[in-house]
Amino acid sequence: GNSLSVNGEAVQVPTEPGGYVTLDRTWSDEDTIELRMPFGFRLERVRDQPNIASMFYGPVLLAAQEPEARSDWRKIALDADDISNSIEGDPSTLQFMIDGVPLKPFFDSYDRYSVYFDVTMEK
Repeated sequence: GNSLSVNGEAVQVPTEPGGYVTLDRTWSDEDTIELRMPFGFRLERVRDQPNIASMFYGPVLLAAQEPEARSDWRKIALDADDISNSIEGDPSTLQFMIDGVPLKPFFDSYDRYSVYFDVTMEK
């Protein structure tokens, strides 16, 4: 699902997951490179507690913005068939909402936040 273009023209280059893309050409100052990668929501589960997980949008770790300190895991319910059905928001700003709780990137979280959730999958 990734695509790469140079100066608006699609470029086909061999790729491998976890590898690098090499572009071999003579470059000019006005050249532009555009890399498009499809992002989606995914869970990264804790090994010894499969109901506890972190939420990612592509490579971005999302953090629930907490109004006060918590002593338990934040509970969230997600659609078992497609977790994105349970999430509202704007991918262009990386601002989301689950069960009325705002989520934003961990790298942009400064006050109270949660990055682990007690997840229930619902049909």
